[in-house]
Amino acid sequence: MTPAAARPGGTPGQVAVSVVVPTRDRTTRLLLTLTALGHQTLDRERFEVVLVDDAPERGAVQEVLSALPADLPLRQAVTGGRGVACARNTGARLARGDLLLFLDDDTLAAPELLEAHLAAHRGAGATVVHGAVTDLSAFALTPEPRPLHTALTGARGRTIEPATVARLDTAVALFGLRRSFIERTARQVTRSPEYAPLRWLSCIGTSTSVRRTAFDEAGGFDEHYGQLWGGEDLELGLRLAAAGASFDLIDTTAYHLPTARRDTGDLLPRFWRQVADRHGDPRLADVGPFLAGRLPLDELAARLGPADPALAPGTAAS
Repeated sequence: MTPAAARPGGTPGQVAVSVVVPTRDRTTRLLLTLTALGHQTLDRERFEVVLVDDAPERGAVQEVLSALPADLPLRQAVTGGRGVACARNTGARLARGDLLLFLDDDTLAAPELLEAHLAAHRGAGATVVHGAVTDLSAFALTPEPRPLHTALTGARGRTIEPATVARLDTAVALFGLRRSFIERTARQVTRSPEYAPLRWLSCIGTSTSVRRTAFDEAGGFDEHYGQLWGGEDLELGLRLAAAGASFDLIDTTAYHLPTARRDTGDLLPRFWRQVADRHGDPRLADVGPFLAGRLPLDELAARLGPADPALAPGTAAS
């Protein structure tokens, strides 16, 4: 899908990878996310961070940037509450790199993450690459501090702060390491041949990179769903797969600072009913119950069945 001349990597001194970080009312989690990007082994001139503030009222981002070292290669945009799909698309349009790496505002990249994503796309690499994400469950019940605190304190007094990020790989063992349901799913569908038609389920919204040409050809994230939460990232993967994209995983880790939600059981089925209607494929409604833990992967694979050209996913609408 990407011509040889457009393959990510470029020449020294050029931006090779653009890290798109959508954010909304994050403070400490965003500070830690950006701090981790400041510790990347990839040369600073080879990457940029495009931070897109989707908060209806501005303020949190300015607090964070005031506490951040000034040498991070960062540019900003504002979308004002139009939803994460719009924020990501806005960041992608501003990005200068041939490779787009989407990273959430509560995800801490290991130092070698950007280099690992670039390496995975060189030559005849995959179109879409997802990096391992591990939850730091000790912080799942920790609310977002406002105003900004430089440290986040979780269960049993466990604390993470910018100084911790510099030694992240050794510190995280104390923070309740856990792989989420969707992360386990990504590994099953990518590494098991029987689930090959479902590999688009590895297009998770954080620590996922995609070649710019493939992203543009697929139409980017579908902004039709607005602020409704439940899978705009996977829906993009569905369209990329229909266009012939290949999917792969890398083991380089990013660490997620989760926030517990009580509404996932309702939102996921609701989102995927809308996806099914929008794509004209009633079978896609079953993805919601699967993501909510009510349907086994084997049954989802059986219900979706082989790809049907008559029900090929449509193009995203901006």
